[in-house]
Amino acid sequence: MDISRADIAWLYPEWGLGDLWCLTFVRDVDEVEALRRMGAREESIEPLTYEQLIDGGLFPDTVLAGRLGDWTALIEVYGWHATEIDTLRALSSGTESVSVLRHDYASDDFAYAVDGELITCFNPGIPAWRSGSEPDRLVNVMRDAGFDPGYTPGDSHDGASRRRPNVASALLLMARLTGVMLTEEILNGPWLGGTVA
Repeated sequence: MDISRADIAWLYPEWGLGDLWCLTFVRDVDEVEALRRMGAREESIEPLTYEQLIDGGLFPDTVLAGRLGDWTALIEVYGWHATEIDTLRALSSGTESVSVLRHDYASDDFAYAVDGELITCFNPGIPAWRSGSEPDRLVNVMRDAGFDPGYTPGDSHDGASRRRPNVASALLLMARLTGVMLTEEILNGPWLGGTVA
């Protein structure tokens, strides 16, 4: 599936998921197992909609999990648990995971992990400052998603006409890696929720 910037545009304005959230995709792991790997208590896992999560004020302790093809999507509202190294290791054990964190009050984050190892991680606003065991592994896909892998704020080529990297670029990178993306229709459909300790 060819996912464009327009397909993910609804996610990053404040009326999308808001100003602080984490979206994670885990390949070939079902919703219940993904929630367990996030640290959700077994007895807390139950059907839950995004609207119930928001209206009930269940965030940031409750994580939503839903299926997107071969991937399970995890949504944390006002949370970033999936970007912490121990959680990344658990989520990606025997598989792979991709996380995008939007955090308007601190730092955005992109993380890609495979089989318990953090491969590539960076702040979408500063894509040149990458870390992980293979920080350059995604360089070609980053370019395809609109990143200049050498970009740092203040570069001499940082002109007004140049598109600056941001969370939208990170979401497009996520889509390029996975072939799937969260839509408003999926967001408003059925999910499982689990309380993370």
